[in-house]
Amino acid sequence: MVKQLFAAVSLLVASQAFSLDWQRPDCSGFDSFSECRNAERNGYRQQKQQEFREKGLSFWYYERPDFSDNKKIEKALKDKVEGALFFSFNVERDGSVSSVVLKEKTNEEVQVFAAPILAAMKNWQFVPSEQSWPNQEWRFQFYYEAEQCEEGKDDEDKKACMSEEQSAS
Repeated sequence: MVKQLFAAVSLLVASQAFSLDWQRPDCSGFDSFSECRNAERNGYRQQKQQEFREKGLSFWYYERPDFSDNKKIEKALKDKVEGALFFSFNVERDGSVSSVVLKEKTNEEVQVFAAPILAAMKNWQFVPSEQSWPNQEWRFQFYYEAEQCEEGKDDEDKKACMSEEQSAS
């Protein structure tokens, strides 16, 4: 009984670690924000693909989410909604993806991005294998270039920029 309780608590803590640990990446070491964003995305994708390969899984087809023609997403992008979404899914023996679910989110606002991601993930295809692979995980994160406080802004704009910088720290 104690072992079962300990296992249940460990699983709960592990599943909550996703949202508790997320923070926007530090882009100070990059020449541009787009270079930072691309390095982070590519690094994460390569890390996950390596994890998959070690299990015997390989992507055959990776569809990217389509965020176009959606007013709520356009507003979220304009409002610079930041956060991360954590999904789980199963890879079937034929390589198809099933049981795609949003497992965790860092905040309610970021959930606006979930539907197109779910649709894209359902189209992912892996190389068929002799076994299925339950409970695989993937993260999508959304963050934007920090606005710079410029000389020449009026006092109200400077105060707003300074408070944004302090809250980001």
